[in-house]
Parts: sequence; structure tokens; C-alpha cells
Amino acid sequence: MLNNLPCISIKDGEKILEIGYEDLIKYHGYNMIGGVALAYKIMMWGIPKLTDQVPERGKFYFYSGIGPGGQGVIDSVEMVLRVKTHNSLGLDKAWSMDKPGAYCPGGGHYYFEIGYDGKELCLGVKDGVIPSEFIRMSELAGERTRTGELLSDEETKYLHHLRYELSEAIISADPDDLFFEISCT
Repeated sequence: MLNNLPCISIKDGEKILEIGYEDLIKYHGYNMIGGVALAYKIMMWGIPKLTDQVPERGKFYFYSGIGPGGQGVIDSVEMVLRVKTHNSLGLDKAWSMDKPGAYCPGGGHYYFEIGYDGKELCLGVKDGVIPSEFIRMSELAGERTRTGELLSDEETKYLHHLRYELSEAIISADPDDLFFEISCT
């Protein structure tokens, strides 16, 4: 299935790169693969709404309402858009608290903004896309980390299973079933 997914085309100087979902996994790894899938879908859905040309790195802005803990999203948008490199990545999850989008474990919302060359797209993840069991286990992991504890091996394995299931559900879903677009004002 991964080989059949389209690539994201992006200009890097004079060259056009074709970056696929599998490439994003190779860059980030499997730990937060749900975030990788989410970022891939956001870029595949959002970039064509912002430009009908092959876009250029260095002209993007990206905001993630899930904050700095969303490493799968961060790594993916950095690999493709280079928003971290160009100082155009927003991660203040408190800013998303009054924005629409599904609740995110650890605070914030699944709310995102992607901008290109002066155009902007704001979107939220629809309620029900992120399973409640995923949220419960992610919050448990965060709580344990804050208290200096670890998940048991069984709990860790289960959380990774939930992350993989989430990534599969996101990748196989139509973007219109995942996201709603809102005004960026």
C-alpha cells in the first residue's frame, strides 16, 4: 500500500524532489507514525489548495496545535517544507486552545495552519478521527513520564499498536473525512 501512495513534489533550488509517505517514515521512524500520516495527508490535501505550481521550500509557514510533542508531524513537515530550518514553524499549543479541532492528548487541539507565499489554509481534524483509546493511552504515557515512571512493556507495545492503527486509518481515509477547513481570521 505504501508504494501506491502519491509523492509530494517540492522544489529545492532548481531541483524538484518527490517525497513519499515511506520517505517520511524513514526520516521520522515508527514511534509517532500517526503524526507522520497526519502531516502527509495535510500536505497532500493542502498544498494543491495553496498553489497549482510545484511549490518551493522556504516559502511555507506551518503551525501545529499539538505543539512540540507532535514529533511525527514536525519531522514530516520539516523534511518536505523545511519550515523549521526557515524559522516558520509554530508550535505554541496554547494558541490553539480556542481553535476548532479534535482534542489532543497532552493539551492543544488537532488544529493546523499551512501557508505558502502569502496564502493560508486553516484546518482541524474532525471529532472521531482520533480514537478515544489512543487518547487514553497517550495521556497515560504522558502522565507516567511526568512522574518519572515508564509504561510497562505490555502498555508500550499496546500504545505502539494504537499508533500504527491510527496511521493506517489516516492513510486510508479520504481527506474530507479527516479535516474541516475554516476561515483563518
